[in-house]
Amino acid sequence: MDKRIKRIYSELYKTPRKKKYLAELFDVNPKTIENTINKYPDDIVLDKELGAYRFKTLLPKYIPHDIFFTLFQGSIGNEIIKNDFLSLSKMINLEEDLNFPMIPTQGLSSLAQKIIMAEVAINSNCIVQLDYLGNSKPLEKKYIKPHKIIATGFTYYLYVSYDSRNQENIGAFRSLAFNGMHSLSPLEYLKNETFLMEGSGNAFGLISKEKSITLKLEAASANYFKREGQFNKENFDFISEEIDGSVIMKMYYNNIQEVVKLIQSWMPLISVHDNETITDEVYRTILENAKRLTKEII
Repeated sequence: MDKRIKRIYSELYKTPRKKKYLAELFDVNPKTIENTINKYPDDIVLDKELGAYRFKTLLPKYIPHDIFFTLFQGSIGNEIIKNDFLSLSKMINLEEDLNFPMIPTQGLSSLAQKIIMAEVAINSNCIVQLDYLGNSKPLEKKYIKPHKIIATGFTYYLYVSYDSRNQENIGAFRSLAFNGMHSLSPLEYLKNETFLMEGSGNAFGLISKEKSITLKLEAASANYFKREGQFNKENFDFISEEIDGSVIMKMYYNNIQEVVKLIQSWMPLISVHDNETITDEVYRTILENAKRLTKEII
């Protein structure tokens, strides 16, 4: 496989590209780019509205290794191994020979295909029609602008805003689970709008600095957080370490349930350290959950 077309695929996974840009990138004339791309008419088209090349569908036939690795490294829960995964993708991307052909997308799982389609839609600024099955809800047709793929290590979510084609919640931001998606179809490619939003997130959306709570980690939980690189994540800020090995940290969250979940999973080794009004809500929720578990609710 021509290494030039592999590079072109990598570029188109990032955003639609003009012929002039690609010609300058490879230091060739535009006709050479045209001849290269013409060998892949089922995958790449010249969009006259955008004035640029883009993928013909949201699921191209191939995906380069470096794009695949970068897109799916969020599946790895261990932060150290995740960094190794990213380093490997960079090494493969630097290879100048043909030992690393692109990956056929048709051989991938349905989940992987949907994630690739969402990534192409985000970077191409494409409004998508989506059939979505939520928890305890019937199949719904949604019209979305996709903004960010969020990986928790076990589950993938798509952070979206509702397009004006919807009957309700127009402009609202939501996190949709990929396992609830039954189809993704392109509707419109926008030229003067950027869908991609930076930052990381979870099932509740992108991490915001607007909500935070200060927590105390006893030595055992603090050692785990340090060992697993948890303090490198955007939703945690290391504040100080005490002589007994305990750590004070700030946690940023979107929904109070994020705080509840963390404390419940570590109690009594993680506790609220400040006197914010949210403290009572967190502890009250944990107590109610404990009562439900032991069936002692009156």
